[in-house]
Amino acid sequence: MHLPALDEGYYAVFLEDLRRKVRLGVLDHETKPQLVSFHIGMVLRRVGAGDGIEDVCDYNHLRDTVLDLTEERHFGLQETLCEAIIARLMAREDVHGVVVETRKLSVYEDARGVGCRMSRIDAAALAR
Repeated sequence: MHLPALDEGYYAVFLEDLRRKVRLGVLDHETKPQLVSFHIGMVLRRVGAGDGIEDVCDYNHLRDTVLDLTEERHFGLQETLCEAIIARLMAREDVHGVVVETRKLSVYEDARGVGCRMSRIDAAALAR
């Protein structure tokens, strides 16, 4: 996953290749859950200056967001799923950006996956 260069005071946490069976698709044969890979990066500012979990965003939040959203509903499009993940993560006060990639892993026999990548990053967080 590519994350942009960040300005001083910002940092990123990421989750790579979380695999989950997801109700995703608009075609008739996609009614059963299919394996999807998630790659997510989140741009943050530190909450505190200490060395404890309370001073940063616990990266369990990335995983839990995917698990919760994919349990809640069926998504027709990967684009809609990416947008929902971005919206849920950006709702946190300390989050200043999100990059999400999803990949359906069993669409084509001759391809590792087919996917979507979306991002939303506050301009102030980007390196100048």
